[in-house]
Amino acid sequence: MRRVIDGYKSAVKATNYTPLARNAAQFNQFRLPEIRKFSVEYSPACWNCQKKSDLKQNMICSDCGHLQDVNSGINYFKLLSFPIQFSLESQKLTRSFRQLQTIVHPDKYSNKTSREQTNSADWSSLINKAYKTLSTPIERGQYLLQLEGEQMPQDNSALNKEFLMAMMERNEEVEDAEDTQTLENLNIQLIKELEEMARRLNVLFESKDLSGVKGTLVEMKYLLSIQNSIKQKQQSLLGS
Repeated sequence: MRRVIDGYKSAVKATNYTPLARNAAQFNQFRLPEIRKFSVEYSPACWNCQKKSDLKQNMICSDCGHLQDVNSGINYFKLLSFPIQFSLESQKLTRSFRQLQTIVHPDKYSNKTSREQTNSADWSSLINKAYKTLSTPIERGQYLLQLEGEQMPQDNSALNKEFLMAMMERNEEVEDAEDTQTLENLNIQLIKELEEMARRLNVLFESKDLSGVKGTLVEMKYLLSIQNSIKQKQQSLLGS
């Protein structure tokens, strides 16, 4: 196995070959669907009372109190009542998420019209998606990047060869690990590096360095892929 890895290392030094291409499928789980640069901001007439008015919590008619049809294009930050920026308080985000879910919980609409029951389920699903996106640093970063009209690079051109070599060595350490404690130590180090990258992203977004944002997000994907490999190896050792 080590002979194969050494061969890959030589290839990286000589070319721009992507050494972790075998993990590409794992990276796709962090790819967000394309969104418009500007969120859909509109206030159509209420489907029940036909009045145009401001919506409570962006969802409820302020005149008749009926739950409106889901606005799938709403900005996730606006939905969860947060400023559009990378830095946020996770506990406050969770509180906002729970408050919104309480408002649209399907049980509250079990005796309502079929339209409101459908809207309840749709809003609940969208709120879950928004919370998942904003609560995860890498997904929050990608979402902000897309709000700026930018997309993640489709290759590793934003990375230097030294970083790629280091990632190969990390993968080698995971493969060579023979006990769960060794794997846990590797995971602790990854967690520290991911937290540092999240702090770096905050600075990069504040300075509008979108190129730096892209490079950092790609690095985070590699670390998260290795973290996933650690979890799989731990499960394998525990099951053996």
